[in-house]
Amino acid sequence: MSQHHTEENFKQHTFYVAGMHCASCEVLIEKKLLKQPGVVFANASLKDAQVIVKTNPDTRLNLADLNRDIEPLGYQLKTSPVAKEVTSLFYKNNSGSLTLNKKRFHQLLKSVLLALSFLAVFFVIERFQFGRFVSVDATSTYSAFFLLGLVAGVSSCAALIGGLLLSLIKHWNEVYIDAEKTSQKATPHLLFHTGRMASFFVLGGVLGIIGDAITWNNTTTYALLTIAVSLLMIILAFQMLGASWATKLAPRLPKFITRVATNEQSFQGKFMPFVTGALTFFLPCGFTLIAQGVALATGSFMSGALIMTFFAFGTLPMLTAISLTGLTFTSRPHLTAKFSYVAGVIIIFFALYNINGQFNVLGLPSLSDITVLSSKNATNDMAGTPYAGSEEQIISLVAKGFSYTPTSPTSLKAGIPTKLVVDNQGIQGCGTYMASRGLINGFVALEKGENIIDVGSPKPGTYKITCSMGMVPPVTITIK
Repeated sequence: MSQHHTEENFKQHTFYVAGMHCASCEVLIEKKLLKQPGVVFANASLKDAQVIVKTNPDTRLNLADLNRDIEPLGYQLKTSPVAKEVTSLFYKNNSGSLTLNKKRFHQLLKSVLLALSFLAVFFVIERFQFGRFVSVDATSTYSAFFLLGLVAGVSSCAALIGGLLLSLIKHWNEVYIDAEKTSQKATPHLLFHTGRMASFFVLGGVLGIIGDAITWNNTTTYALLTIAVSLLMIILAFQMLGASWATKLAPRLPKFITRVATNEQSFQGKFMPFVTGALTFFLPCGFTLIAQGVALATGSFMSGALIMTFFAFGTLPMLTAISLTGLTFTSRPHLTAKFSYVAGVIIIFFALYNINGQFNVLGLPSLSDITVLSSKNATNDMAGTPYAGSEEQIISLVAKGFSYTPTSPTSLKAGIPTKLVVDNQGIQGCGTYMASRGLINGFVALEKGENIIDVGSPKPGTYKITCSMGMVPPVTITIK
């Protein structure tokens, strides 16, 4: 800016912008315009779909030249107001009648079909139960934990960690929307994965040192944490789908923070993806708990660290594929919207899938109750008695594949000492860690063969026995 010009001498121009779809579009448009000769100020507004530009008095702006830089990014500057696009699925027409937005409907329909195709593949892979081919313990090689990680990457763990990563991609894309190099756009992804790997090494080593001093006795805490993360994922997903209520729920970052975050030299811009990746160590994926349980038993920092590191490396291919997909489809603003629609539908499903499972862990009503209703009725009619003696009652289960099957009545009496006897005939995945809020204290690691769990003298109520993630169809226990 010339020192001879005062702010009063600047010429002000107002242009209307077509194609703006996110708050970070403002920053991108401003940066592009500020690179133009003679432009000293630019302030874009998503709400008003316009940008105010100030130039030196002797500068003449050419709209065609400006659009030459802007249009490849999916925007267009105009001299007249841009008609606001109707983004809601239904709207009132000029006569006041409720009308279906056909363009929006077709967009959502394509996104839903693509998302359902992805989810269908996910469930087909899930039904193969690849976990049955991988069994690990303290004597297993590190390559076995790598294979366990590979299985985790295409299992229910993908619904939690993969869904979280998908929901973060939209935010990262907005922050780095003006980055010209792929390496810049990949920065938050690399930091997320680096943070995850680093935490699995360090905290895996800590588990090895601490050993049996750690117990998985925070069932409620883990469940509420997963539900909180899933609810955040749902809000972010609806933002991806363009829901105005979801956009209002998330506070908008000031522009100066967004600009700092896109600066490669800014530590603040890199900090949160790294920390977020590191914190995934604490999300209760069943396969992660298996690896953590073995790391606990090693009694060695290096052994525990390497076990968790090789496991994390195993999960990396699937998570990297998600990152690469996000980078590919968010390389240009107009592709970002298409990616957001598909990813939004997938994230909502994964989040609801996680929440439903955690409702099982907490013993609350869930959609799983519908599928187990018939088996529950059959079990209650089972002949026999839950009593092993006059002063004790037994609940017997067989844990095999990806299910817990009761072999004794599931209706018991309150106030009588009770034991849960689980015959582990090859349980897989998160089923290795059993949970039952109110009956069992925390998560119980099931050893091969017979497991006897003392549940004390239970109080009247209805309890669910499921796995650490609530994905194993729950067995309902009624105490009267």
